[in-house]
Amino acid sequence: MSKIRDFKLEGLVPAVFTPMTTDGAIDYDKIDAYSRYLSDLGVKQVFLNGTTGEGFSLTLDERKKIVETWVRVGKESGRIRDIVVHVGSLNMHDSQELAKHAAVAGVDAIATVPPLFFKPSKLEYIVEYCKKIAEAAPNVPFYYYHIPTMTGVEVNIEDFLVMASKEIPSLVGAKFSSKDLVDFLGCTQLTAPNRSDSKYNLMFGCDEQLMAAMVMGGHGSVGSTPNLMWGTMARVLQLTAQGNFPEARKEQLRCQKTVRIMLKYGPQLGGNVAALKAILALVGMDTGPPRAPMRAPSAEEARAIKADLNAIGFFNWDNQPATNLASQPATNLASQPATNHRRKTAR
Repeated sequence: MSKIRDFKLEGLVPAVFTPMTTDGAIDYDKIDAYSRYLSDLGVKQVFLNGTTGEGFSLTLDERKKIVETWVRVGKESGRIRDIVVHVGSLNMHDSQELAKHAAVAGVDAIATVPPLFFKPSKLEYIVEYCKKIAEAAPNVPFYYYHIPTMTGVEVNIEDFLVMASKEIPSLVGAKFSSKDLVDFLGCTQLTAPNRSDSKYNLMFGCDEQLMAAMVMGGHGSVGSTPNLMWGTMARVLQLTAQGNFPEARKEQLRCQKTVRIMLKYGPQLGGNVAALKAILALVGMDTGPPRAPMRAPSAEEARAIKADLNAIGFFNWDNQPATNLASQPATNLASQPATNHRRKTAR
């Protein structure tokens, strides 16, 4: 139980994309290059098979093989220290199977969304559902994945943590992908009975509000934008921790401008992940197209995305060689000097 008491996500934790070929098959071989790309940025912790990873568009076997591949090329190579796996699915038994597999594979934590087709009418139903999934991997730290814009399940996470802490011994925190900062602040004030520091590990998932979440006591970000703009998002954390709010706001605004471009093109591509994958390719890490019902942008759409990014100065924000940010663990980002960083960019 010591790992459950002490395990912690912190700093920038990319929610990783799932590499795919042009025919929609998983490109497992690309994961090696992707893990190297992230390691070169300074990434030490990753989140697999979530929204960014298109987890609900994958088969069980694909999700398992993705986990096994990341463990091999990420953890066993020493590039990635901690791997968190989303095991949520449309039925509890598949989630339990994925949780058991994750534990055997050697991941460091698991997470799940709530039931999202037959939506629970009471909070205790969600707690019971999560309890049964967590029990499938009782020695693995467990996170609740709160993303109501995708699941349609609106629940107060402060209340969930209070109730779930009595039923789920492996509960360590939440991936909070909601803009309800009132609820988030309440979560930061709770006492966690099974944690060494008595605090729930709270990772924010709406990158465009990260600065505010950190001021309220969040521990970092599990989101997609660190894949695309690591230096910018790292400076949001660093400058906020230093109390340099004017400069932190400038970096946060850069994230918001990028997210607005994602929101501009995402709907016409079937989902925001499609736009994000296109942007990631422009900064040097091509993970291929998304899976249906999303689609890759046409050549014309790709040029438009690139033009919009150029218009906001995106390719000039993080264009310096890897220095401090790339060499420091994700957990120490807040204490490092604000330094530019970007791998090779496309113009």
